[in-house]
Amino acid sequence: MLPHFLVWLFPVLLTVQQTPTDSLRNVIAKTDNDSIKATTLLNLSKHYYPYNQDTAILYAKEAIELANERGFTRVEANALNIIGVCYLIKSDFEKSLSTHLKALDIREILQDTVGIIESTMNLGNIYYRLQKLEKAVVQYEKSLSLALLINHERAMSLLYNNLGSYYLDRWLSLKKEEDFTKTKDYLEKSKAIKENLNDKLNLTSTLVQLGELYYESGDKQKGISLLTQALELAEEMNDWEGRLSSLGTLSDYHRDNGSLEKALEYAAMAFELAQQTRSNFQIGIAASKMANLSALNKDFEKAYEYQLINEASNDSIFNDSREKIRAELEIQYESEKKELENQKLIKDQELAELSITRKNELLIIFIIVAILLIGLAWYQLKINRKLSAAHRELKETNSKVQAQYQQIQQQAAELNSTNHELKQANSFRDKLFSIISHDLRAPFSSLITSLELWKSGDLSKEEIDFVLSSIASDANAASNLLSNLLTWARTQMSSDKVKKTTFELSELISENQSLFAKQLEQKNLRIENNIPFTLKIFSDRDRLDFIIRNILSNSIKFTPAGGKITVDSDPSNPSTLVISDSGIGMSPDQQANLFNKKQHSTSGTNGEKGTGIGLMLSKDFADSIGADISVKSEKGKCTSFRIEL
Repeated sequence: MLPHFLVWLFPVLLTVQQTPTDSLRNVIAKTDNDSIKATTLLNLSKHYYPYNQDTAILYAKEAIELANERGFTRVEANALNIIGVCYLIKSDFEKSLSTHLKALDIREILQDTVGIIESTMNLGNIYYRLQKLEKAVVQYEKSLSLALLINHERAMSLLYNNLGSYYLDRWLSLKKEEDFTKTKDYLEKSKAIKENLNDKLNLTSTLVQLGELYYESGDKQKGISLLTQALELAEEMNDWEGRLSSLGTLSDYHRDNGSLEKALEYAAMAFELAQQTRSNFQIGIAASKMANLSALNKDFEKAYEYQLINEASNDSIFNDSREKIRAELEIQYESEKKELENQKLIKDQELAELSITRKNELLIIFIIVAILLIGLAWYQLKINRKLSAAHRELKETNSKVQAQYQQIQQQAAELNSTNHELKQANSFRDKLFSIISHDLRAPFSSLITSLELWKSGDLSKEEIDFVLSSIASDANAASNLLSNLLTWARTQMSSDKVKKTTFELSELISENQSLFAKQLEQKNLRIENNIPFTLKIFSDRDRLDFIIRNILSNSIKFTPAGGKITVDSDPSNPSTLVISDSGIGMSPDQQANLFNKKQHSTSGTNGEKGTGIGLMLSKDFADSIGADISVKSEKGKCTSFRIEL
């Protein structure tokens, strides 16, 4: 059930009192003031729109025409609003929507808050009539927020009424308690404001809907009481639409309650009122209701009579519509025909006047053009001969330049390639000399010193054992350095290309776990391999083995006795390897220099010696296979290496 107020109530928001039509026409006839004339035309349109929309549209269009000529923008917006409401009453939703949108654009430019409230509400009414209820509610809530902002009570009362109608429809359909509560809340708010404003004309629709709410919820006595109150108020205000709505609803409810006589009484009153309005649409609705009730009352003769009236009203509506369309088309055709004839006469006259002059001008232009063309042809022939000779010479020169350019390009490419190889060789040489001069010399120097002490023969057995242990540690460090250096040097000299295969990552970790078994036993450490047996990756196995071996060696070196080293894969990215230890951690400076030449070897938790280049070389290997190594560490607690393959 559509709410009774959606179509016609809001435009009177801006109107305090309607003036009789004769007085308004007299004002238009007597005044020379265009502003007064435009406003009066607008008021005439407001007067007619509830019951004669075509006349209302004509007056509104006159107001718009005058407003456009004189720049009365606000009058134009208000007239567009009236036209949009008229089209909505006529159920021409497309025209209504486009007209209201035009009005809204103008009002937004003018920052006319009351006008924006009006246009937004009317857009909601259109969507409501189109059964796009959610869109309608969005427009109502926008309009209500503005009305609340400026405390516009009349607009608030209408919007509360509209929202109450929406939730009433939902409650009648779904019977949800929350919809009943919202319906009652909105309608009671609307009723309170209208009573405070003494807005009896618009109070009728609110009372009708409250009556329907209470009746359908089971409180039939209160529902009929509210509907009776609405009817009395509509009769007092001579509101024929409110009377029709109240009478029709009361008739339906008395019929449902088995009081057929009372239902017929209210329906007969509605039919009589509909005849007074001379609206075929309202007469058809009232006649249809009387036909149905007469049939229920077994008065089939009257039922037949009212059915004939209903059909005749529907035919009249159809014929009126056809007649209006035919008349509009005829007027449009005649206007366009006369306009085209006038344009044709003007064009013919202009052509006749220009004909002789144009012929003479064309003849003179033709002679001049002919002379110019002959001169240009002779000159062009002469230029073409010179251009042909110059073109041949230029072509030969271009061929020579192109050959030289290609030769230079080839030489440049060869030079760039040579420079690149030279830079790589220099980089390799610098890094190799740096390692040999610093990292490799240190363990050998320590080894030589220990051997000289041993050769002196002046050491006790305990000192000899300490020296031999130191020699073994230095030899092991030198061996590891040479092994890493040899592996890295082989890849740098391109003797060992990257060879990617698919292999089980868990197996590779297990191999390294076995490799460090002796060291793990000596320090009472354990490596926890959490890599799934089914996880396979695609990479260079040897280079990844080098990286993992050096990271594990580093973790063993700096993890105190009794600690743990875990190897996991990242759940969110299984191809990412995470090696964590419970070691002594690193400072931020150590982390920053971990993978470059500035990092120097430090002793492990058991005095283990290293060279400081294992992780630097691991970074080179990671780059070569497209992997990325990162580290997170907290001084004195732990270190975690992350290898993203």
